[in-house]
Formats: sequence, structure tokens, C-alpha cells
Amino acid sequence: MEVLPDHQQNQRIRVVHLADHSGRLQVLFPESNMLDIAAVSRITKRRLEPVAHFHPSGDALIKPNSVITIIENSILENDQAFLICTKTNGQYREITGNQLKELFSGPLNRFESISIHTSAINKPAENHENDEEQILQALGKFQSIRLKQRLEETLEVPPLPASSHRIIKLSSDKSAGTDELCEVIALDPSLSAQVVSWASSPYYGAPGSIESVEDAIIRVLGFEMVMNLALGLSMGNAFKTPEEGPRHYEDFWLDSVSNAVLMESLVKAMPIKNRPKLGHAYLAGLLHNFGFLAINAILPPHFSILSRYQEANAHLAAEFTEMHILHFSKEQLASWLLRYWSLPDNIWMAIRYSKKPHYYGEHAVLAKLLYVTYQLRHEADIEPEVLNGIGLTLEEAENCEKEVFKKSAELHKMASLINKINA
Repeated sequence: MEVLPDHQQNQRIRVVHLADHSGRLQVLFPESNMLDIAAVSRITKRRLEPVAHFHPSGDALIKPNSVITIIENSILENDQAFLICTKTNGQYREITGNQLKELFSGPLNRFESISIHTSAINKPAENHENDEEQILQALGKFQSIRLKQRLEETLEVPPLPASSHRIIKLSSDKSAGTDELCEVIALDPSLSAQVVSWASSPYYGAPGSIESVEDAIIRVLGFEMVMNLALGLSMGNAFKTPEEGPRHYEDFWLDSVSNAVLMESLVKAMPIKNRPKLGHAYLAGLLHNFGFLAINAILPPHFSILSRYQEANAHLAAEFTEMHILHFSKEQLASWLLRYWSLPDNIWMAIRYSKKPHYYGEHAVLAKLLYVTYQLRHEADIEPEVLNGIGLTLEEAENCEKEVFKKSAELHKMASLINKINA
């Protein structure tokens, strides 16, 4: 096998190491596919989990015939050339299907159908108006769920926190001011502490100490920002952060905070005529992954399975594993729930279409901003057309991400404060 230049476009073979109490095995499958852990379990009669918590490029190949290896049998078709990582330094080499068959001809190896091509996985409904029907159909596949006519009657949806109700009501009162907002937040001591801690964080660098919510509004964050921040925090507090989530997922609140401040930075860099409300952009960023909490709260057993699939398939967008396991995406569930809770339309619509760069409907700018923040934070390509739609160049967007990254230590402190208060 010869080393190939980086520009070679042959499809890669993904290597994933799995293990249980009996030991380790490795699986090989095309990178255009999703590993079906259930299929591996049926073949081996073992309950296996990924060894690496999160590895976008996969694991390095273990020496053939030294460990049990299961190879996707479609690799043998047409004897096409692939690239495979053979060393931990990420070096790839070319190999054909026949060469793989010859290398893995020993008794520890077998060729089976263990993966699914992503083109065979269903997609979320194109229009949000069809989400409820798709989610209900999906829940019908789960025998533990008793279906009723409406989704809210089927799911055990936690009630919206009282503080969230009050803030949503206040946001529709055009005459409301700082005093009214302070009164609403003061009714929830935990929320008050979170807002004050947020404004006191090194990220904002406010001179002196922040003693109250009023201080946070007047001296640091502003009325609109505090209103939307308090709403996002109170809603996040409605669900517990998961214990059985993907092991690579560092922290829900760190992810939320990082996304929110990047949204804030991008909006400030946009041309004034294109800008959405800064507070709404912040709230959308804070709640962008709310479906993650919702799935854990509403379907905990399935959430645990989904988490293992995401670890094994770190090379794929989460939507593929969500659609395979749940038959709906977390954006669909989150947007339905936020809509049910009467959040502003632009927030739940932006979250619903945040993974759709070619969405041009109402509130498209906010949706495109969420798409850009996701791509930036995952070092993924951004379609130029999307950047044109929000009035930013790639350089401007990347500069915003760099500035936020420089303050990552402060963001960690903000997230840890929230986690500490919620503990």
C-alpha cells in the first residue's frame, strides 16, 4: 500500500473500535455510511459501545488478525480503491476491496452488512407544519408510548416554568421597563443569581461588582438582553442536563453560552439594516440545542442509544443518527415544544431551520445566523450564499469566532457558574 497525497479523493474507510466487558473489536465501513451498532450487536451477540468518546476521523486500524474485525461487505463491490488510516498520526493509505479481503482472511474476521448509506436514511419533513405528524408517526414505532390525537397529549411534556411564563408575558408588554423585569426575575432566586453571575463574568469585564439584576440591566447587559437571557436560562432549567448523553459532549451550558456569544458577535458585525434584534439572536443561540435536553427528558432510553450512535458516527451530522433512531430531528422536537410554549415565532422558526442553509422563509436571517455559528464552531465549510444573505464575508465571520475563542476561559467560568447554581 502506498501513501497518497492529501488531495486524493478516494472514499475513506472509517475504523471504529468497540468494546464490552469481554474485550475489544474493530469495525470498518465506508465514510459515506452510518455504522449500525444494533447490527453489530445482532451479529456478535454482544452489547458493544465505542471506545473513543468522540473521534471525527475515526480510529487507526489495528493490525489485521490481531483482534476481531467486522468489515462492511459492500466494500468488496467492484474492487474500488479506498483510503484507510493505518497509524495514530492520521496517515492514510490506499487499499482496494480485494486487498482488504486478503488482509482480513483469518478466522477473527468477517464481512457483514453493518452500516447504512446515508442516502437510505429518511430526512426531516421539509415544512415545520408537518413536524407534528412526523413526530407522532415516529412515536408510534415506540411501543412504550400511548399515542393520542395531539402530540402534547402523547408526550409527557414538562410544564413551562412560572418564571418563563412571566417573562414571555412581559415581553409582549411594550410599556414594561427595568422595574417590571427586575420584579419578575426576583420571584425566582435561582434565576436572579444566574443573571447577576452572568453579568459579573470576566467575559463582560464590568467595572466593580454587580450586586443586583438592576445593576446587570443598567450597567452591563441592557434591558432586552437580560429579558432574553433570563428566558433562556429559565427554560434551560426546566430540564435536567443528561447523564447518559454523548461522552464527548462537554457541557450543555458551555455549548449554549459559546453559541449565544458568537451569535451576539456576528449580529454586531452585520450591516445595521440586516440585523435581527440582538436579544432574540442571543436567545436563539442559547436555545439552539434545546432539543438535546428535550429528547433526554421525554425519551430517556432512546436518548442513551442515540448518544452511543453519535459517538460511533462522529463523522456524520447528528441529523442522520437522530433520524435513524428517533425518526425525527432534535430541531423538529425543540421547535414544536418552543412553539407549544408560546415563544416568539422567530426563535422557534430559526432553530427549526438552522440546519437548512437554503431556507428563505420568514425569519431566515436568524436561521442562517444559527447555521453560520454551527459551521464556525465545528470548523465546517460555510456556503458563500448564506454569508451574503446575512451581509458578512467569511473573513468577518471567522474573525468573530476567533475573538470569542480568545475568551473561552471566561465562557467556561460563565457555564460553570450556571452549573453550580443548578446543582
